[in-house]
This record gives sequence, structure tokens and C-alpha cells, in this order.
Amino acid sequence: MSYQIDTAEISNIAVRDVNRLVGSVSKCLAANSPWIGVLSGGTFKSGMGDVVTQSVEQQAAPGDSFAVPTFTNDTAIAGTTGSNELTGKVDYTYRLESKRGQGPKVNVKQGYGAFKSSYLTAEDALRKLIVQYINADVQAQMVIKSASKFSAKAGNTFAQNFTGGTATDLGITFAALTLPDAPLSFKCLHAIARFLKEGLFGEMFPADGKVQPHFRFIGSSDIIEAFRNEVGVQNVLIGLTTGQYKLGEESVSAYSFETSPAYRGLAFGVTQRPLRFNSIDGTSHMPTWLNPISVIEDETNETAYSIANSDWLAAGYEVGVLIAEGSFERQVPERYVGEGSFKFAPQLMAGELDWHYFKDNDTNSWGDFGWHQYQISRAYKPLLPQHIIPIIYKRAQTDLGLVAI
Repeated sequence: MSYQIDTAEISNIAVRDVNRLVGSVSKCLAANSPWIGVLSGGTFKSGMGDVVTQSVEQQAAPGDSFAVPTFTNDTAIAGTTGSNELTGKVDYTYRLESKRGQGPKVNVKQGYGAFKSSYLTAEDALRKLIVQYINADVQAQMVIKSASKFSAKAGNTFAQNFTGGTATDLGITFAALTLPDAPLSFKCLHAIARFLKEGLFGEMFPADGKVQPHFRFIGSSDIIEAFRNEVGVQNVLIGLTTGQYKLGEESVSAYSFETSPAYRGLAFGVTQRPLRFNSIDGTSHMPTWLNPISVIEDETNETAYSIANSDWLAAGYEVGVLIAEGSFERQVPERYVGEGSFKFAPQLMAGELDWHYFKDNDTNSWGDFGWHQYQISRAYKPLLPQHIIPIIYKRAQTDLGLVAI
């Protein structure tokens, strides 16, 4: 059976220089990717089986009270063994998963008369798409797999809004089927951070230059701006700025864990595509996440592009995520080329983009048609999954500062 290119599916991505365009085709814009750098990396070893078991040591179980440990007079301790201390482990299983995709099929012969940079910008757009897939995957999997979750429900106690908190709660759902009814406040976020530190023994990200040890919070620009405008935070930052402290100046201007010092043990990163929703699924007890993009197709040229989804833009609820260090490890497979005479082509595992064409005895005997293809393979190894806390909350209406006169 011969392989045949369907020329009816060829995408006309080249910009033809018919009406004398000026300059070069501009590159597309990409959403920022704060998620990619928050997890440690690792390698999924070949020859280890399809499913890997990870054993995580837990805190030792004391045989005595940590409130008032029992001590005995040294002269009377002879012949005693003391309290019985125990240790324990939690086992997790995880496996390698992959995603494949390919760009549009194109006619390379059209490139001769194509406008300058037509193909280069198309390739750049595909590379950015892969990065955004990886970023979206990390965000989604951390929210889904986390072993701690919080819902901003007014009138509830902390314990009523919080679920999970132990190593065995991997993938736990949110507190209730009811939707959150309050925007997230910095006061609430800091209370969750204190619990992460004191109740869950979360490890802070280490100091790095001007950034002191800190937990990281990733959220939308709206919620970060709301923190900045919150009365208590605003007064502190204004005081610091007036006193000409660098912390105050950079906290006001940056609020990003890449560029600014941590504020009260928290550093902030903005994602342009936070997970948003309007409802909670009654079966899974998880929000029904909205796709942040809509696709606009041009059937004539077999092309398409994406824009922001209006439902996502107007969504009533979203999630922000508080992160301690060492929660998960994102693993990629090591290169595997086969054994003996069974040799395989090097696999594209980390999201590399590869140009591909297949010469046949029919429509593509000269290699006129081809396409880009990629494969993303990864596994998430749980270490301390309770140290990532997704927080669902109601989005507040944007204050435009407009006053009728």
C-alpha cells in the first residue's frame, strides 16, 4: 500500500508578494509561561517498565508528645527503652504520557515566490505553540494532581474551605460542590501560606540574589492587581516606598517572582491564561475548565488562527496556585535508540519541532509537500504533592475608576 499526499489538504501559509507588501511578516505573540520553571526536572529512565512506583518517606511518627515530651530523671532511666518511634512511606505510581501533533501540510514549491519570512514566522508560531502546550499541561496537571486544595467560600472556616493536606490525598477534589462566592484576598492567601509552612511543613524556594526565601503564587493579572490594591498591603508598600526601601519600590512596580523581592514570604508570577470555569461537575467534583482560545478557520486556504475565547474572558471563576518547593518533578524520557539490530530513529520527546516529508511514487515523488511534526513526552513524579495548593475563587468586577459627573 503506497502513501499518498492529499493535495486538497495543502495549507497555503505562504504570503504571496503580489501587491508589494512592505517589510517582513511579523512574528506572532506568545502567552508568557511562568509554570515551566517552578518544577524540578528529571529523567524517565528506559527499561524501567511502563509504570514506575515512587516511595516517599514521611515524617517520623513520635512515640511521645511534642507538646511536653516526657523526660525521666537520669538516675532512674536505667533499664528503660523509652518511647517507640516509627517511620513510614507513601507509594505513588506514575507513567510516561505523550502528545503528538503536526503543522499544516504545505507545498514547498510555493516558497520560491513567497514573501520574505512567510515560512520562518509560521515555524516560529508552531514553536511558541509547543511552549504554550507545555505550560498549559504543567498548570492543569498541578491543579488536578495536587493533594491540597482551597475554595474561597465566605462564612466558612479555614478547615471547611481546605481539603487534603497529606501525602495520600493525591488528586483530591475541592471542598464542596458549591461554587466559591468570594474573590481571593491577600489576607486569605497569606493565611494559606502560613498553614503551608506551619501545618504542612512546606519548604520555601531558596533565596536567590535579592529574592529572600519564599513560596510562589501564580495567578491572573487581575488577582495580582487586587492584592496590590488591598488596603493592608497598599499601606505597607506605600510606607516602604516612602522610606525608599528597594523592597517597596520593586514590589509596587514588579510583583513578579522573576524580578521582585518576595513580600512577606510570597513571590508572585502572572499567567496570561489561568484556568477559569463557570460550573463544577457533579460527578468529578472538579470545575469544568474553559478553553482559553477559540479557533478561526479559513477553509479556502486550509489555514486557521486562534483568538481569546469570549466565554473564558467573561468567566465568573478562576484558580490561582500557591507553590512550595519540591512538590513534583517533571520528567522527560532519556533518548532510546533501540537494542541490537532493532534501531529506531531518535524520538522528539521534549517538544522539538521537526520538518518531515515522505517521498512516494505518486503525488510526492519529488518531495514537494511536507509538514512540521512534534512530540511532547513527560511524566510527573509526585514528591510532596500536598505542597501545591490550587485556590478557586470568584472573579471580581474590574474597577475602571470611572465616575459620572
